[in-house]
Amino acid sequence: MRNLRERKERVEKGLYNCIPFPFVRFRSWVPGIEKKKFIVVTANQKVGKSKFCDYLFIYEPLFFTLEHPEMKVRVLYFTLEMSPEEKYNEFLCHLLFRLDGLEISPTELRSTDKDHPVDEKILSLLETERYQLYIKAFEEMVTFVDDQRNPTGINKYCRDYALSHGHLNFRKEMRKDKLTDELKEVEVVDPIHPYTPDDPEERVIVIIDNASNLANESGMKKMETIDKMSKYGITLRNQLSFIFVLIQHQAQAQEGIENMKLNKLKPSSDGLADCKTTTRDANMVIGLYSPFKYGLREYEGYDITKFRNHIRFMEIIEDRDYGANGQICPLFFDGAVSTFNELPRPEDKEGLQHVYNYIESLKGRKTNKSFFSFAIRKIVGKLHRWI
Repeated sequence: MRNLRERKERVEKGLYNCIPFPFVRFRSWVPGIEKKKFIVVTANQKVGKSKFCDYLFIYEPLFFTLEHPEMKVRVLYFTLEMSPEEKYNEFLCHLLFRLDGLEISPTELRSTDKDHPVDEKILSLLETERYQLYIKAFEEMVTFVDDQRNPTGINKYCRDYALSHGHLNFRKEMRKDKLTDELKEVEVVDPIHPYTPDDPEERVIVIIDNASNLANESGMKKMETIDKMSKYGITLRNQLSFIFVLIQHQAQAQEGIENMKLNKLKPSSDGLADCKTTTRDANMVIGLYSPFKYGLREYEGYDITKFRNHIRFMEIIEDRDYGANGQICPLFFDGAVSTFNELPRPEDKEGLQHVYNYIESLKGRKTNKSFFSFAIRKIVGKLHRWI
């Protein structure tokens, strides 16, 4: 009751019990990112699940906490696939778009094409005090970890962080000695209040990208290794109140000919690669689906031929907390700058036309090599007009 009253009083004072979900209509189903949650994010290959997790669990919390400094977020990102440098560059591209509407991909930012090096004005912009505010906040919030790859090492890293920023609570219990059957007084972690953080406003988000790239535990196969990581995730959630996010591929068989014939290409719990038991441990399983990838012309009332690769559908596959099972959220996706925006409803023709116009502006930008003069028009305003 004390906990329930505290949560009620917090919102009455204008404080937050969660980081609000960025998709406004969908927020009626899933209000936000709460402490003590285990979330699996799954999709077929090359659909954008890593970018989706970055947007949902890093970029949005970063901007939210800058506007609400009373709330703190710390991200421990175990990047088992991409390098920290690549993730950092993706953030810079997102930041350029978010602050000034500059549409530039990581490939362009790195001056990959020798005939089109990145404009010096872009690099100078990143060095300004305005941008450095966000960049430093990002560096303080996110720790990329690439030297811990097996479940035991990852769990130890997370627990070491927790114990250096808080303490476990113990209580005494009488238990039987396994050898003598005598009752002895022992100290155990308090199951009701197991952990006290130094800063009660801090949310710790652990991201594992991705399950298939975990290094096998000694004597274990891939399935057993992922299951062990999942069980560690339960403890990190229940005992330390962490938000545990596991990115997991769908099995390649999900994209086989038979599934195409049966139109069973959407991500599912049964389709999880290497280990299907993670869905039992999770509070929520989120699937990300790209109908364009499979040549569909229409999906959920949307004309896929107009969106092409710029549309994704987020679906709540499993949910034990909010009753959101089966709910679908249509999203506009721009992979170059790692953005996801809730689309207008399919019957909102005027709103959708704004999106089509924006897509056309992106096509024009691809053929315009005088990048900076084009991008500085702040096309981000067009993106947010339909929200």
